[in-house]
Amino acid sequence: MRAVLRSAAVALALASAGCATEHLRFAALSSEPIPTLGYPKERLRRVTNVSATVSSQIILWIPTNTQTPTLQNAVDSALERGGGKLMVDAEVTHWWILVPFLYGQEGWTVQGDVVRNVPPE
Repeated sequence: MRAVLRSAAVALALASAGCATEHLRFAALSSEPIPTLGYPKERLRRVTNVSATVSSQIILWIPTNTQTPTLQNAVDSALERGGGKLMVDAEVTHWWILVPFLYGQEGWTVQGDVVRNVPPE
């Protein structure tokens, strides 16, 4: 009986998984059209190390959020937090955690510098 319980515990531990499925870098990100050609990014104000995470959870097959988190939601949140419309030197991570039949979580994390649209004085 102990061997069966031990095998079940090992199987559950192996079936539980957590993973960052995508880890990408972008030179520029925005959720709306921005004219980047000739855009003097060096002279504009930057808010550095802005990070935003959007996620949803599933507990016992019941989702806590009716909408799946998207990359656009994460970028919009980061741009709002930084007060700009363009994110440069951005890192994007799509991640998920799963414990079968009990708990699941999925989300997007975006981190980078937000360029403000106001030139420095």
